[in-house]
Amino acid sequence: MARILMSWELGAGYGHMAPLISLALPLKAAGHDVTFAVREPTTARTLLGNHDIPVLEAPANRQVPGNVVLHSYPQILLHTCFNRTEDVMARAAAWREIFARTGAELLISEYSPTAMLAARGSGLKCLATGYGFVVPPDLSPLPNLRPWEDLDTAILARDETRALDVINTVLRGLKAPVLDYLAELYPADSVALFTCRELDNYAGFRGTAEYLGPLLLRGGCQPEWPRGEGQRIFAYLKSFTTQTALLDALKDSRQPTLIHAPGFAPELLARYACDKLRFTTELLDIDAVARNCDLAILHGGHGILARMLLAGKPLLLLPLQLEMLINASAVLKLEAGLAAPQLRPEGMRQKLQRLLQEPAFTLAARRFAERYTALDVEGLPLHFLQRVERLLAA
Repeated sequence: MARILMSWELGAGYGHMAPLISLALPLKAAGHDVTFAVREPTTARTLLGNHDIPVLEAPANRQVPGNVVLHSYPQILLHTCFNRTEDVMARAAAWREIFARTGAELLISEYSPTAMLAARGSGLKCLATGYGFVVPPDLSPLPNLRPWEDLDTAILARDETRALDVINTVLRGLKAPVLDYLAELYPADSVALFTCRELDNYAGFRGTAEYLGPLLLRGGCQPEWPRGEGQRIFAYLKSFTTQTALLDALKDSRQPTLIHAPGFAPELLARYACDKLRFTTELLDIDAVARNCDLAILHGGHGILARMLLAGKPLLLLPLQLEMLINASAVLKLEAGLAAPQLRPEGMRQKLQRLLQEPAFTLAARRFAERYTALDVEGLPLHFLQRVERLLAA
């Protein structure tokens, strides 16, 4: 049996860790020695529960401070993890120490570009997993992620060259083969895409890529909505500036509403809790939530958004950053929901009312779900296990 390291470096929340765990458990059950190296060890241990899988902390990135409008994957890397060559070299060396300490034979990477860089030339086999946004296509230069904004392509090419220069300087320091172009960091034959084509912002650039479908989000408590008639609303919310306006709109709607808001202040939850609004900070079984709600209000993280659509549920999306904005655009294209990207009180209220009153959004979400009735989401981890074992045997 093999020693497998599963890594997660960029992003936040359950959306990166939960899929990794769903892939890790069958690997462990098959006898493989699995270890996590992740940016949020506490989140990992919470989601793992009693599963005996060691958790290490991934080398921390030094993000560029300030609000920066990002337009491409290379710009994201420059902003988050590939901005100072000496820092990248130190973190790549730290990753190699983790590889040596765990005796890893295979790296399974979820949004871990520095781990992928460190693995190059080390003899470690690699498999990058995730949804479209976190795994760029085999293309140079990589495209503008904000196609609705006019941007000089020379700027994209310049920043991709800057990121590539940092990467190749570090690779030379590691005595590893340099890259001809940035996306070569993710070889197409070493990628497992856990999404649907309609939810991949790079779909037009991937050619005949295999889309495996979204992974189930296991674990958590069973959802309990307030009693009473009406449409069951589920909201998964982080703190944002106009949050009270949304809570006012939900309270006024008089629909039974369950809100997962782990970052909200306790006094705010106490102020709004009533017979129609129930708050929880506990981790919920998202698949059970998706089966039982009528409408979901989300910021737009891929995993939970995909699960709701596969259950045929319409969405109100409140994106807080670029990736969420891109996912919201995909939902708008499907006509399966509405988005309020500027988080204006009246806009959120009006769009909530439309989703409650107009059945067209539910019908569109159900059409999406019907296209994937043959998708065996339960079997995806086993399918992945088989792919891993073929890779190990090669």
